[in-house]
Amino acid sequence: MSSGATSDSDSQLDASIASIDNVLGWGPVVNLLCKHFNIPDLSRSSGLKKIHANFDTIYRKLEKAYRRNAADERIKGGIVGIYARMCTDVLLRNKLFKKGFISQLIPLIEIPSCRNLALQSLTTITHHGGLEVRMELAKTTTRPLLQVIKDFPDDRNAVRLAIITISHCLSACLTDGTEKNPHIAESLPLLEAVAALTDALRQPNPGYELVQHAIEFLAVSSQHCKLPQSTINLLVAGLRCKDWVFRATCLGGLVRMHAQGAQDDQRSMDPNAVMRCGSQTPPSRLHDIMREYGMEKCETRITLKTSMDYQKAMTDVVRDYDMYGLGKKLAEIILRTEFSIADGYFQFENPATGARETGTDIGLPFNRWIDALPLCAKAIRTKRVPAEADMADILDMKSLVMRQRVGDAVKIANIAIKRNPDFAYAYYIVTLSADRVAGLMAAKKGMKCTQMTPFVRFQMMQRAVEMAGDYGIQILHGSASEGDEKWAEGVAFLVSALEDSKSYMAQAPPDNRHHKNVLYWNILLRIAMEEHISGDLHEIEGSLRKLKTAEEFSKWMGVVPPKTQLRNTQQTVVKLLPAALDEWIGFISTVRTENEALETPNAEKIEQDLAAWMEHMDIDGGSGGDIHANHHHGHGKSTFALPFSSKLAELYRCSWCGNPSAALRKCSGCGKTRYCDGACQKQHWKKEHKQQCKPKD
Repeated sequence: MSSGATSDSDSQLDASIASIDNVLGWGPVVNLLCKHFNIPDLSRSSGLKKIHANFDTIYRKLEKAYRRNAADERIKGGIVGIYARMCTDVLLRNKLFKKGFISQLIPLIEIPSCRNLALQSLTTITHHGGLEVRMELAKTTTRPLLQVIKDFPDDRNAVRLAIITISHCLSACLTDGTEKNPHIAESLPLLEAVAALTDALRQPNPGYELVQHAIEFLAVSSQHCKLPQSTINLLVAGLRCKDWVFRATCLGGLVRMHAQGAQDDQRSMDPNAVMRCGSQTPPSRLHDIMREYGMEKCETRITLKTSMDYQKAMTDVVRDYDMYGLGKKLAEIILRTEFSIADGYFQFENPATGARETGTDIGLPFNRWIDALPLCAKAIRTKRVPAEADMADILDMKSLVMRQRVGDAVKIANIAIKRNPDFAYAYYIVTLSADRVAGLMAAKKGMKCTQMTPFVRFQMMQRAVEMAGDYGIQILHGSASEGDEKWAEGVAFLVSALEDSKSYMAQAPPDNRHHKNVLYWNILLRIAMEEHISGDLHEIEGSLRKLKTAEEFSKWMGVVPPKTQLRNTQQTVVKLLPAALDEWIGFISTVRTENEALETPNAEKIEQDLAAWMEHMDIDGGSGGDIHANHHHGHGKSTFALPFSSKLAELYRCSWCGNPSAALRKCSGCGKTRYCDGACQKQHWKKEHKQQCKPKD
């Protein structure tokens, strides 16, 4: 094209742009530029494919026009708008970043007429952007965006868009980004961002989208910088918010805030200390509690008796060499208490020196006591008595766990469960695995077994509390990046954790060492989930008293309660809740989910909608489509942003074992009951459902 033709084209473009009314916004400008530069349709995949094929040519054309029209704000803004639309395609986005188009976008933030377009473009780019894009934008845009928030507090749209982009970028840096660059937090203005976003939430009616993005960043940042007291108060007060995702995000932020410097939880106990406590009279207040529960059912007394029986069994085998008999005794002993098998040696006095020595050949195939476990298991299997197969597995699983080979123990447990679905100890072993979902399912199934000792039942119960609590927070906090469609599943996990914590508190021995952790969860979940909780916490005084008692028992047994992440979180919430509510109740009470403006459906409608969603179908019969189609943070509306009901949560729990899951199978008969798998459905059918199942109308 000749220079004259180019000049005519530019003049025609200038005239066309000038003819567009400013009131119409940037859409017509972008559309006109696309037409002028022969840009394929950006809203269609066929158009994006054409851009891919001719990317270099198209980019050179746009970049040249940007430079040539440096004084024309609308043309520059429109070109940036075209780039932003291209960024909805991941490959085009990456190509644009390599070309450095962000350097064309950032200066527009300082131009009043282009500011909102530039901010909206950044929001679009980071909305669709991958981790590397967000990390790079965090470095280049965070400070300019903080300046926008500071300089234009009354421009609600500009503040909203700036906060969304800041949250997108910084949250990505502080989560997945730390794996790529462990020191990235040190290079970012986190404290300035925390202060700005906290202050933004003080403004009247900040809007749900802004609130979601702000609270997510504040919660994520809690692990990477020292939060101001007001921000900590916001997270604490947020536990009383009506919005479940907001509430869980705050709880997750508080837990993360206490990660650094937290002590490891107690993983073992000095058996001598336990036996000493079992043989001594406890302090009068603790003694009264144990006597009311039943002294012989208390953990310290059971442990003392078990230790004596264990030593007697080891003494007997020296006399009778009966490995089969020893195995049967040890299998029964293992099911009594957590610290049932001590790792000792046979010792004898050297007649020449008088010293106690180990390693003496006494005619047994072992000298170290825990080495007896697999040998006894082999002796039991040699007898080929089907009813004793579980005993052999108990010995092998205990041996592997004591040797820190939990994964191998879990493999044995899973095989054993297939042989005997009523094998409680095998389910307990699975709860020790790193897989929380499998562990929680095992705990729930295990608690339905018909034959188990109190020790095994309470071990599975406390594991269920911990795993369901952890996973529920993870789902609800993570659901913001999945369109919030999983919130009901997350709520079901927290309901499960709270229910099991109450059962444990009511039934477990008062001197059981896990009482403390169960109570930490119980207190946190009651504050976060119960409908009526006052600032003075008088509704949970009973739980607080029991926690004090549990910590007294721990100290009596020689263990000062470690300052674990969970303990510190619980203490912070209990200490700060009154002041936090005083400061933030005005804001917390205004946070509403997007759908709350709509008419709240009745319980039957909620149940139908949730059931339909679980089947991925519209209630009207059409396909529900991609349940992950909506982006996070309120860009799409959740069908289930509704007031909590326990009936609703039950739809996410197995009708037999109570395990929470989004992947439950329905009874083909009545269509009402739901199950983890065929094993649960079979058990429920045999025990209860056969008499209750009525075919669907």
